[in-house]
Amino acid sequence: MLKRLLLLLCLTGHVFAKEPPDVECLVVHLKYVHCSWNKQGTPEVNYTFYGWFKGADVSECPSYLSENNINTGCNQPYGSRFNSFYTRLVHENQSSKEKEHYLKEKVKLNPPTNLTVHYGSDSNLWLSWTQISQISSNCVESEVRYRINNRNWAVVSIGKQNYCLNLPSHSSLYELQVRSRIGYACGLSEFWSDWTEPVVWGSNNSTDPNKMNSSMSVWTPVLSVVGAFILIVLVMMLLHNERWVICDSQTSHTCCSFLKDWFKFPKGLKEGLNYNERPCPVREYCHVRQSDSESSDCSTCSATTDQTDCSVFIPVNESDLSTPCSSSISQF
Repeated sequence: MLKRLLLLLCLTGHVFAKEPPDVECLVVHLKYVHCSWNKQGTPEVNYTFYGWFKGADVSECPSYLSENNINTGCNQPYGSRFNSFYTRLVHENQSSKEKEHYLKEKVKLNPPTNLTVHYGSDSNLWLSWTQISQISSNCVESEVRYRINNRNWAVVSIGKQNYCLNLPSHSSLYELQVRSRIGYACGLSEFWSDWTEPVVWGSNNSTDPNKMNSSMSVWTPVLSVVGAFILIVLVMMLLHNERWVICDSQTSHTCCSFLKDWFKFPKGLKEGLNYNERPCPVREYCHVRQSDSESSDCSTCSATTDQTDCSVFIPVNESDLSTPCSSSISQF
């Protein structure tokens, strides 16, 4: 009875034993073969990995990849993607099935490098980059994607290592990226490389506040100088008008002299601004008809002064000859 029970346990244990996980491999940038067996999750046990190209010796993995101290992958030296590649997983010396991999279409390149963009003399935007050097550029095809002002991406397939965007707008913001893969001429690969980091060209006033601040920072000093100049001109005009009112009133010669000195007028102009002359009383001449000359005392109508050099003669229009003449004194 005991023997039967032990035999049953052995048979059920063999039936319910877990199969080793599936192994998937691809060639990375034509430099090494990357294999992994964690597609369905991290294995419960550590497996020993063996991999080799057809015709080569079987060798254990030289560089394991692990998660939580559990082996999940291996980087194996690269041979030729046109030759079959074989793998084997072993746990505690238990036998495991070998798997054959065809790597011709399973190549993943690294993203292109030295991505640059510049505005050409032909008014077009030129994008260029550097690709893998191990293979001919004719074996590589690329995709460029770009977007304007953070809108949807547009994707363009090309077969060379540069791209021209016709007549871009300087007022828009352009973002461009590139990815590549082995093309049809050399055995089309299923895998594209990752996208490069985007390069940016242009500006977007509606979405880029830094550009707006930069523009404002350029104009701020100019506007400040212009505003200060206008303010000074207005103040000078106001003070100029105020000065004439004060000086014409003859109430303060000291104020007039102060203002003349403060404005720093040229010497010739400054000498003409002499407001220290004394007032000059003036009388108008009285014109009377000859018939009235004997009865009129015109001595009171003669122009007299206070014996200074500021005598003023005020002519009388012919139309006023018949009007009465009244004596008046004006002070300037």
